[in-house]
Amino acid sequence: MLNKTRLALATAAASLCLAQSAHAALFSTTKVEALYGWDYESQAGAGFPIDNEEHAILTLANATGWAYGDSFFFADVTNLDHGSGGENDFGSVHAEWNLRGNIGELSGLDLSAGPISDLYVTGQLDIDRNASVRKTTHMAGLSADLEIPGFQFFKLYAMYRNDESSGARGSSEQYTAAWNLPFTLGNADFTFEGFVDYITEEGDLEAQLLTQPQLVWHATEHFGIGMEYQHWENKFGLEDTDESFPQVMVRWTF
Repeated sequence: MLNKTRLALATAAASLCLAQSAHAALFSTTKVEALYGWDYESQAGAGFPIDNEEHAILTLANATGWAYGDSFFFADVTNLDHGSGGENDFGSVHAEWNLRGNIGELSGLDLSAGPISDLYVTGQLDIDRNASVRKTTHMAGLSADLEIPGFQFFKLYAMYRNDESSGARGSSEQYTAAWNLPFTLGNADFTFEGFVDYITEEGDLEAQLLTQPQLVWHATEHFGIGMEYQHWENKFGLEDTDESFPQVMVRWTF
């Protein structure tokens, strides 16, 4: 099954890259965010430590679009304010890379229906690196763009997921929604944006629900200040390990 997942991912990537070779990017946006939270779930429901209660996160993200698809990449580096030699250092890197190939554009078919404007084949790699875990999760599936009044974008994903970690040892499904809603108050520009992930049970890991909506005030074209609210049920797939708290953030967009 893992080979099938990798094949699907490679097929999606190859189709997109071949199409991109003849077309320049229609858009490309890169942003850097610094976040700080102070109520992370520091202990698993089973009683062992899993995180620092307070820490900082640095996020680098890029979204690029072409006529035949798009890509999204981000990397989170956590616990930047804790020394690597600290007794409770849980510093880590989590990165995700998603590629989508537009089925309608690639096939020449009009696949729009109702609020669905475009359908995609999609593949994703999730990479986790910390003191105790080194794993890469492979995903492949379908995605859709919805046209909803006022939204800059609203994207849905349904993907088969294969997690190679010892606690998972199996397959599951991941369902994701991502959105961006710009609006103005007076002369101030804001966006309400974020995502929600739902991952079904996999091996010894429980089903997870993670959402991180953000409210951002765009003080200038490049500089933003805002708040992110993180809600995570069964954090890391650990039973009865839930957190829900705000994080302050600053953003620079290139």
